[in-house]
Amino acid sequence: MEYRTRINPRARRLTLRLDAAGQPIVTAPRFTPHWFIHRFVNSQQTWITKHQARLAQAKNTFLSATQVDLFGKHYQLVTQPTAGASKVTIQGKKVVVSVHTGKDKQTVLNLFLKNTASHYLVPRVHELARKMRVDFKKLTLRAQSTRWGSCSSVGNLNFNWRLVHFPPTIIDSVIIHELAHRQQLDHSKNFWRFVERFDPEYRLHRGWLKRNGVAVV
Repeated sequence: MEYRTRINPRARRLTLRLDAAGQPIVTAPRFTPHWFIHRFVNSQQTWITKHQARLAQAKNTFLSATQVDLFGKHYQLVTQPTAGASKVTIQGKKVVVSVHTGKDKQTVLNLFLKNTASHYLVPRVHELARKMRVDFKKLTLRAQSTRWGSCSSVGNLNFNWRLVHFPPTIIDSVIIHELAHRQQLDHSKNFWRFVERFDPEYRLHRGWLKRNGVAVV
């Protein structure tokens, strides 16, 4: 079975997850023997097969040729030609993608989703940071296949712009989690206590992400 290995000096044990394409990714401590990693992956074949099937079934739940979710709400996705500039508009329960000749529909839609995410996420991150009384340095939005957010050791935050598909409570939970790392870089009991102060239902939100997050590619 093909898989990718990522070495993390801070890792204490082997962990396994699937990327958006369903390929296994193993995170391993430094100096872990290759044979040990290979044996670990083989021992997890049942789990891998089960979750690959789940991933294949769940793909495009939030975005398909006929529908798109924005902030947890369902919209019919409509494409129409236009002689003017390509644009995306929300008309009631429809997201209308007007595409100029020669332009790619997905490119136009992705630009709209990125801009929508930026206009929502950037001020929301600043708002929650003030509430939590933490600071950060650089804030970046990008499309990632395996992470919804991250916080570097120097205080840079990164969020997946595809969070735009999720309900605001889930988006807040991801933001709070990463901002909490500005106080605690690890996942110690103190970290989770701090998270719980601002996201009392974080366990439910994490469960929702595990069940539904694989549907966003």
